[in-house]
Amino acid sequence: MMWRINVGNLFHGAIRVVLRSRSDQLCVSEKAEKNLHGRDYLMKKALALKYKSLIKAGWKSVLAGAAALCIFAAMNVAAIKSYAGVTYMPDVTKEMNTPEFWLSFSPYDADTVQADRGRIEQININNLMNEKTNMNDLQHYNESIDGVEFNEKVLTKAREELKSYKDKGYYDQYGNKLSDILIESIAQNTQNRSASQLQAPMYAIVVKRTTLNAFPTDTIITDELGDVNFDYNVLSSVRVNEPLVIKSVSADGQWYYAESLNCYGWVNAYDVAICSSKAQWESAWVIPDDRVLVVTGSKVILAESNTNPESSNLLLTVGTVLEEAPAGSYGARVTNRSPIGNYVVYIPVRNGDGSYRKELALINGNAEVSEGYLPLTKRNILTVAFRMLGDAYGWGGMLSSNDCSGYVGDIYRCFGLKLPRNTTWQAASNSFSYDVSECTDEQKMELLNNMPIGSVLFFKGHEMMYLGTVNGKYYVVSSVSSIAYYAGPGVMRTRSVMINTLDIRRANGTTWLSNLYKLQVPYMM
Repeated sequence: MMWRINVGNLFHGAIRVVLRSRSDQLCVSEKAEKNLHGRDYLMKKALALKYKSLIKAGWKSVLAGAAALCIFAAMNVAAIKSYAGVTYMPDVTKEMNTPEFWLSFSPYDADTVQADRGRIEQININNLMNEKTNMNDLQHYNESIDGVEFNEKVLTKAREELKSYKDKGYYDQYGNKLSDILIESIAQNTQNRSASQLQAPMYAIVVKRTTLNAFPTDTIITDELGDVNFDYNVLSSVRVNEPLVIKSVSADGQWYYAESLNCYGWVNAYDVAICSSKAQWESAWVIPDDRVLVVTGSKVILAESNTNPESSNLLLTVGTVLEEAPAGSYGARVTNRSPIGNYVVYIPVRNGDGSYRKELALINGNAEVSEGYLPLTKRNILTVAFRMLGDAYGWGGMLSSNDCSGYVGDIYRCFGLKLPRNTTWQAASNSFSYDVSECTDEQKMELLNNMPIGSVLFFKGHEMMYLGTVNGKYYVVSSVSSIAYYAGPGVMRTRSVMINTLDIRRANGTTWLSNLYKLQVPYMM
């Protein structure tokens, strides 16, 4: 947008303002001047003489005031411009934040299916069988555990990890340094009071988006005083209707030690429902493809309801998978209203005793959801990815948001592709990849020139999705916690999903490009 200022008009307007200011000293306003037109000619003439003498006496001050006002007005116009709109990283434009911009470079295959359902299932099996990905085959899990031995292991591990945080000087959410008393209290809560040497697992379904934690506590563990939006206690998010295998219970009964598809940790007992059998558990999440409904937008919130509090304002985040109810299986009303204009789905509910049941709920027909998993095309990858631009960064999935690996993982969940939890485990999968740890920047760029949209790039502690190259710069999108400040010294706390170039720098001063060690295409073998 071009900003033009008519300096002549501005200058004359400024003179008028300054004259008004001086005339106010004589108790004569512009409004009063207009009222004088109907009065005696002599009064008007006297007023004119006063203005004439005023201009002669204070012309220099009038000019100075007018010039100052011109400068102020120009500065004010610039300020209005600088505060308008959305800001982006250097070399990133508004147009780059649309899928169409990136698809325009290769429009011929934007809607080509990159991997069909059969290929995706093969990749899922391959990831599941790879020990380095640390994924869990939940459907075939039926092993009993030695609860006594498990108690000993989690107690030792909790003490060691918490002590390491204490030694680093970490804080709790109240600004207190972690103490030995707090550490032991948390560690002791890992102990199942009913543990036995032959302990059968329980099967649970997540009823509200929540997290798996390192320890059975709500205590926030942070490395910076007051930064309670970054909690080292959080390991991974789990979404509504996600299955869990429960291996133990905390001493206070408020937490379950659980395994998800790609992680493990302590989950709040009130965020899950315990199934009466493995068959009931499987019926909740083993859903036929023709009944799958997957959330493809950043967040979908169900309608508020007084008659159905379980579904009222229920948060569904990207990658959540629910079962659509068969046509004819419900009546004229669902959640006390007609289902017209809505999808009818089953949601999991926790009974008062902690047991599981499912009930019908409605999802607005205009919500960002898909009947069936999305076809894995470049257009769909970018559409899902860009719906989260500007979302908050959430370490481990806290704040109902995603960290870098959670962001990538949840995008691909919309296609039925199940990825490992963190950057190290994802990089260890057997998907098509290049090890670039020994490559120069020039060699990395040469490889990037041939990497498709949706490729995942890794450096230690971070991963990002590749978009393409423009004017010799390489672009990625990811959920970013911090970068080196690009306009001067220091570190910039970004904490957002954003697009940036690979020549930005980490806190240690090195570029993202120079730190890359692996380029991977998760949907190719």
